[in-house]
Amino acid sequence: YKLCFPSEAGMAALLSSREALRRLHLGLPACAANMFAFYSSHIGGIVTDPAMMVVPLDDHAFHRGHAVFDTCNVCDGEAFGLDFHLDRLIRSATKAKIDLGQWNKDKFLQVILSTIAAGGQKEGVFVRYWLSAGRGDFYVSSKNCIDTSFFVVVHGPMAGSGRYPAPPKSELKERGVKEYVVSVPQKPALLANVKSNNYMLNALCCMESEQKGGHLGIQVDSQGKVGEGAIGNVAIVDQKGVLRTPPFDKILAGTTVERIRALQMDLVTRGIIKGVEFSELTVADLKGAREAFSLAGGFVLPIVEIDDVKIGNG
Repeated sequence: YKLCFPSEAGMAALLSSREALRRLHLGLPACAANMFAFYSSHIGGIVTDPAMMVVPLDDHAFHRGHAVFDTCNVCDGEAFGLDFHLDRLIRSATKAKIDLGQWNKDKFLQVILSTIAAGGQKEGVFVRYWLSAGRGDFYVSSKNCIDTSFFVVVHGPMAGSGRYPAPPKSELKERGVKEYVVSVPQKPALLANVKSNNYMLNALCCMESEQKGGHLGIQVDSQGKVGEGAIGNVAIVDQKGVLRTPPFDKILAGTTVERIRALQMDLVTRGIIKGVEFSELTVADLKGAREAFSLAGGFVLPIVEIDDVKIGNG
């Protein structure tokens, strides 16, 4: 094909920086109104303009998926469970062979808390942050990357925006969700134990469940053992009153499950459960449970049906 120089019009127009920024503003989705603040280590600061919340194309987080991330909720002006999440971020980075460089837990804390403050919201916001191998070229390994990249975004609820708005989590907590066991395979242990940017299988898991009328989906391994959902752990209360959830050897160590483990003595003392057990589960265990749950992002969502089978009393 003969090359042609781009014109000022058409699908591939050559734009000035000013015009490109104008078009970025025009192309913002509806959910951008709920994106409050963004930090990028590439600019060494925070912006509140959603059109400026961008990641460089040559960053390995984008073109190789070589990045890890984590999250936290902001409630009543405080970042909930941030210690748990940062410890997991650092563990994930170690397994992904991402050099922390200048970064450490205290610096992560400072930047995340400053970005939350810049967003001006003290309640009902969510924080996502990524640690990348960095930018510098398009090679497969990170040997030529300039420096480790760190990004933080603070946003509000996204469920009600877009073409297919979903109910808020508060509503889902009240009515419960339906789930389906999906055909999408689980990740290998190396990827499953790391909270990385490699989320295609997670997305396919959720999409398959959605197509059937479900919420996030439930994955099982080749032996039929229950793994996890698209973005969270799965747990049951069995007929003996024991809260059971799969061990973390082949899935991500969920911080909500860890919180339940920390609170188990109080839950047992109050007679809510008989105990907490990390053990293998089958789909039959899920369907025969007294209760079933999806646990993620600090929330516990009741699962009322699995594969159209009512769980407990629904």
